[in-house]
Formats: sequence, C-alpha cells, structure tokens
Amino acid sequence: MKYDVIVMGAGHNGLVAAAYLAKAGKRVLILEAADEIGGATASVRAFKEYDALLSRYSYLVALLPDQIVKDLTLNFETISREVSSFTPYKKDGKDLGLHISRVWDKQTEESFIELTGSSDEGIAWQDFYSEVEKFAQKMAPTFLEPLRTRSEMKALIAQDKTWEYLVEKPMAEIIGARFKNDLVQGVVLTDALIGTFVSANSIQA
Repeated sequence: MKYDVIVMGAGHNGLVAAAYLAKAGKRVLILEAADEIGGATASVRAFKEYDALLSRYSYLVALLPDQIVKDLTLNFETISREVSSFTPYKKDGKDLGLHISRVWDKQTEESFIELTGSSDEGIAWQDFYSEVEKFAQKMAPTFLEPLRTRSEMKALIAQDKTWEYLVEKPMAEIIGARFKNDLVQGVVLTDALIGTFVSANSIQA
C-alpha cells in the first residue's frame, strides 16, 4: 500500500498532525516504536514495583487549543485542578509548603506570607503573572497559524517591556529582579523552563 504521508511517532503532536492530514484526504501511515501511543500524554507504570498508572505530561493539557478539539471532534472532558503547585520546605525545624492555587486566594496569600514574612513576594507574583497572562493571550491564537516572523510577533505582542524580558533576555534576569526568595524563584523558573533544554541564563529567542 502506498501512502501520501508517513508520520514518525504517535505522540500527541504526531497524532494530531496525522488526523488533520487524513481529514484532508491524504493516506497516512503512523509509525511508533513504543508499546503505546500518545507519547508524553500516555499514562504509564513508571515504577515496576507499584501497579499504578501515572501521567507523565498530561497535566499540560491546557496547552491543547480548543480549535483542535473542535476540528477533530474529540470527545473527552477535562477537569481543572484547584492547586497550581505545592512546594515543600523546612522553616524553624517545621515541615511547611508553599501552596499556590490556580486562582489567587486567601490560602495562597497566607502561604506566601508564611514563607517570606511579608506580602511583598505575593504581590510581585500577582503582578508578574498578570503580565505573562496578557502576553500569552496575544500569542496563543497564533499557534495554529503559519509561523510569523520575529518582527511580526513583536509588533503583535509588544507591551511595555514584557516582550523584552520574556523573549530578549534570560529568564534568570527578570526573575531575579522581580522575586527575592529563592524558593519562589525556583517555582517561577519551573514554569519558565518546562519543556525546554536550556538553563535559566540562556536566551530563548
């Protein structure tokens, strides 16, 4: 049998690409070396001694555009978790943790104060992520469009210095300037570097 397209890898990106190509009338063959399809979104038994299926990457399903779900008539339900992250630490001999809810709330505010002794870091967190959210709202719609040039993206997204410190400079520079607590910096860097293979001092542009 002859195929118009051969997709190497049946991860989530490969499956989506193959589905779109098939919808367009192409004969598609997908090749996958692993025992299961889905790539990073597949749940696996990560530890042989425990019979438990664990998600490796599916918590980032928020990155799946609604348009793809609609185009491919995917039928599934997602449930949004209430807690964004919980980072354990010790303070004065006590086991504590920085609790951050997906939506800023009293518990998150108090957790920042418990860690740092003031509300300053919590305020800095809200300000920073508010700017990042505005940036993302402008960038996200372009993910399903032909790739734009750097200058086109800058013209679309540029707002104050957001483009400069999120694109032009290393993340370590802006995070170090905006946040003083090491643990908080680490949590922000987790968001900044996940899915990349660079350091906090690299320029990802």
